[in-house]
Amino acid sequence: MLRGSNLLRLADYNEAVVLDLIRRNPGKSRADLQRDSGLASQTISNITRRLIEAEMIRESAPSNTLRGRPSIPLAVNGSGTFSIGVHIDPARLTILLLDVAGEVRDWKQLRTPQATSPEDMTSLIAVSTGRLIRESGVDRDRVLGLGIAVPGPLDVRTGVVLDPPQLPKWRDVRLRADLHDATGMPVLLDKDVTASATAELRHSDDADFLFIYLGSGVGASVVTQGQVLRGVSNNIGEIGDILVDPSAEDLGWSGRRGGLAAACVPEALVIQASQAGLLPLPDLDDYLAIDDACTTLTELAASGNTVAQALLYRAAQRVAVGIGVLVNFLDVPRVVLGGPAWNRLASTFLPILEDAVRSELVVSRDVFSVVGSAVGEQIAAQGAAELVMDHFLAPRPSVLFMD
Repeated sequence: MLRGSNLLRLADYNEAVVLDLIRRNPGKSRADLQRDSGLASQTISNITRRLIEAEMIRESAPSNTLRGRPSIPLAVNGSGTFSIGVHIDPARLTILLLDVAGEVRDWKQLRTPQATSPEDMTSLIAVSTGRLIRESGVDRDRVLGLGIAVPGPLDVRTGVVLDPPQLPKWRDVRLRADLHDATGMPVLLDKDVTASATAELRHSDDADFLFIYLGSGVGASVVTQGQVLRGVSNNIGEIGDILVDPSAEDLGWSGRRGGLAAACVPEALVIQASQAGLLPLPDLDDYLAIDDACTTLTELAASGNTVAQALLYRAAQRVAVGIGVLVNFLDVPRVVLGGPAWNRLASTFLPILEDAVRSELVVSRDVFSVVGSAVGEQIAAQGAAELVMDHFLAPRPSVLFMD
C-alpha cells in the first residue's frame, strides 16, 4: 500500500495518495485514511478539506452507531472531474465520457469509415469528442484529457501508431500529437488490449488474471498483483500466431494457418462460414462488412442452425488450446474474455471454455475460472479514459506519455 509523507513539499503527492485511497475504496473515514496512508491526522484533515472545497470528494451520511461519535464516510464526487476515452477499432469507433468515480456518463459508437485517412479520423474524433462534452452538459475545463486505445504495434514514448495490420493506411501516424493539436487537450495513447485490461482491473476484485481481447483481432494482457504488465516496448499481447490446430483448414488469408487468430477473429470466422456455405463472402477489405457478417453467423447459431453452432463450437475448442498454453506459462488463477466481439461469441464460447481449458493444463488446480468481462463492449475506450484519470490523479508513476 502506498504511504504518504508529512513533508509540506510533498503536499500534492499526499493529496494524490488520499484521493486514490478514496477512489479505490469509497466510504473510508478520515481515521481509515490516516491508518492506511500513514499521514498525520491534521494532514488528513487539511487534505480532505481541500479536496472537498475543490469538489473532488464529498462527505456521506454516517452509518447508524449505538455509541460514540459516528465516523463520516468519504466518497469521490463524480462531477469533480472527467476524462474522455476513445477506441479506434477497424470496424467501430467508440467514444465515452468517464467521471472520476469510474462511471460512464455517456458514450457513442460509430461505424469506422473504411476509406478514412488518419487525418480524417483525427478530425472525426475531435468533432465527436467536442459534441459529446457539450451534449453531456459537462464543463470542458473539468475534462482532464483524452485517452486513445488503438491496435498495435505502437510507440507510446513518441505517441506514434507504427503499422497496425488491420489499419493499412496507418503507418507511422503521430496520433497523440495530432489529436492534441486538434482538440487542445492532453492526449494519452495506449494499446487496445492493455487499455481493456486496465478497465477490467478497475472493476474487478481480482489482482491476478489473464485478459483475452476479442475484437477485429485477438490479443492478451496479464495482470499480476494489481498491475497491468506492458512489456519492454509496451506492445505485450501479440498471441494470434499461437498454434492451436495443426490440421486446421487453409483460409487463404494473411494469418498463420491453424493459429489462434485463425480460430476466432471475425474475419476468419466469416471465411469459415463462407466455406461452409452459410454466408456469402464479404469484401475482406471492408471491416464493417466483416463485422456484420460475423453478427449474422452468431445469430444463425443462436437460432438453432447446427452448421453455425458446430463452427463456433470448434472455434471455442481451438481458443481453449491457446488459452491453455498461456495459463500453463503464466500460472494465473483466472481468465477473463472481453472486447468488441466478445458479446456475440459469449453464449457459445463461455459454456465450453472453462472445462476445455482445464483439460489443457499441465498442473490441475482447484481454484481456476474462465469468465466474461464485467465491463462491456466499450471496455477499451473505458480503459483509455481510466488511464487518463490515473495519469493525473494517482500517485503511481506511469509508463505512458502525454502530449
